[in-house]
Amino acid sequence: IALGYVGWYITVKCNARARADMILALLLVAGAVVFFTLFEQAGSSMNLFADRNTQLPEGFTAAQTQSFNAGFILLFAPVFAALWAWLGSRNLDPNPTLKFGLGIIQVGVGFFMLVIGAQFADGQFQVPIIFLILLYMFHTTGELFLSPVGLSAISKLSVYKVLSTMMAIWFLSSAWAQYIGGIIAGMTETESVAGSALSNEAALNASLDVFWILGWIGVGIGVLLSLGSFVLKHMAHGAFTEKTPEELAEQAAAASKPAE
Repeated sequence: IALGYVGWYITVKCNARARADMILALLLVAGAVVFFTLFEQAGSSMNLFADRNTQLPEGFTAAQTQSFNAGFILLFAPVFAALWAWLGSRNLDPNPTLKFGLGIIQVGVGFFMLVIGAQFADGQFQVPIIFLILLYMFHTTGELFLSPVGLSAISKLSVYKVLSTMMAIWFLSSAWAQYIGGIIAGMTETESVAGSALSNEAALNASLDVFWILGWIGVGIGVLLSLGSFVLKHMAHGAFTEKTPEELAEQAAAASKPAE
């Protein structure tokens, strides 16, 4: 319903400039769905992989691998904050669409770490934990590219009259991603008894088949979005640059003009 309403508003109520801004905002929402569909495998298929097919240290559980993301956030967040500030002061800060694309590429590359790690699996079909750590590192850096700019980009691109609806759609993207991610996680399941796989080899192969596909989906969509960002950024009509109060008032007046 929300998407239908926004689609109607874009078609009927927006002028050409506002329509382009809104379409770009929806493209970013779609990008967020792709990213979080892959990223949220952490709590399902990746957790099962950690339990069944990862060489965990003594006393270390699969559930504890979930802390890798939080640890990398604490480690890298100050670095990325300083990096974006440094690039911004030199007008070199990548536009949000490019950041989205690069973030999606990294979440895809993360899955390839486990595919590579499978080449070093032991006789129990378990891969060294370093490859799971590398996966979480790439997923975290991808998250730091995408998440901080997502809501800001939506608020800058959306027409004021439907701003709250667009923000709701942005948050709904996580729900859509969780639903799709659950379906994908189910594809990694193998025969089990009381939650334990009957064959670690079958569990490894099932997971790798899915992770290989997810990796290419992430890299492929990320590359397309990154390359397209150099064209798509012009749809924003300068929305991502800092504006004076007078420029914001002019933008609001332009958005309220009758549709062309």
